Order: sequence, then C-alpha cells, then structure tokens
Amino acid sequence: MERLIEISFAPANFILTLLGIIMLIYWLVVIFTGFDFEVADLDAEADLSNPEVGVAEGQGFWNAFMEFFYIGELPVMFIISIVVFTMWLINVNVTAVFGISDSLLGFLVYIPGLVVSMLVTKVVARPFVKLYGHFNHKGEVAIDFIGKTGRVVSPIGKNKIGQIEIQIESDVVKVYAKSIDEDFIKFNETVIILEESSDKKYFLAQKYQL
Repeated sequence: MERLIEISFAPANFILTLLGIIMLIYWLVVIFTGFDFEVADLDAEADLSNPEVGVAEGQGFWNAFMEFFYIGELPVMFIISIVVFTMWLINVNVTAVFGISDSLLGFLVYIPGLVVSMLVTKVVARPFVKLYGHFNHKGEVAIDFIGKTGRVVSPIGKNKIGQIEIQIESDVVKVYAKSIDEDFIKFNETVIILEESSDKKYFLAQKYQL
C-alpha cells in the first residue's frame, strides 16, 4: 500500500492522481448533495461575446467527437471520470514496472495512455447508454420534454448542439438540443422543444416568445 501511494504521488503520476482525487470528490458531492456540474455549461459565457462560436468548420468534427464518446447520451463528467481513472491506472502501472515514475520518461506515457484510455472509455461507457437513456440526471423515470419550454444555457443552432435548462416542478433538468430552423439561439433566450432527434441523442427546439 505504501509503495502504491509513493508511486501515485511521484512526479510523473502526481497530476493524474490529483485529477483522480478531484473526480472522486466531485462524485461524492453529487451523491450526498445532489449538486450537478456539467462542463458544457462553460460554453455559455464564452459564446456571449461571440455568437458565432461553434458554427465554423470545426463544428462537424466536434459533433463527431461528442457522438463517438456518447456525450449527450451520458453526462460529460462521467466520460471524463472514466478517462482520468483509466489513465491513472495505466500510468501508475507502466511507470512502476519500468521504474520511470521519478523521471521525465514517465510523462511520455501520457500520450499513449490518453489514446488507450479513450478507447477503453468508448467500450466501458457503451453499456450505460441504454440504461441512462431511461432515466434523467437524478435517476428518475424519463420525462416527456416535447412541448416544454426552457432557457438556453449553451447557445444552439441548426448545426450546433447546446444545452437547455427546463424547470420540472421543483427540479431543474438540462437536456442537449439543436435549433429546428436556421435561427441561432443565444444564451438565456427562451425556447420550446418540438421534436426529439431520430437517434434520441438531443432535442430540436425553436425560439419561444412569451
């Protein structure tokens, strides 16, 4: 046990160990308080100063990347957690076996470790997609969102996926969405959900005037 702690906090593994501790604390907070932080929320403030962010050529690649890792079907933090803990396991074991946990060579393991971790995440996360699809973010039975209105927390467009925040009784639920027409809908605008995508990964919404 002492050897594991020593290797975990060695220079080459310290960053991943720290990230792993942060992920652990995050999930403990979620479990015991219900607090839910989604990384996608950070898009909102960035888009306020430039409404065209995310509509450029790179959007196609980004959407493909998100689809590959089930982002939109599973919580972003769930995916990140699997990547971090897998990388940690790889780095700790490889650096221990080759005795490079205290040298710069140990940092070179990060690149192949990240690639392998992302592939492992793809496989490990797959069984959770169907399960999570039947429940919302707090484990309750899925809600019918069609016809419900909400507030945009991450800008959406016809080719840009973002997030909508919907008030369901005393709870606030966030769902992924795109604009059903050519309108680019900015942060804090009100929308109404009209349809669900054919692959059930996001909703199609339209600007709603109260």
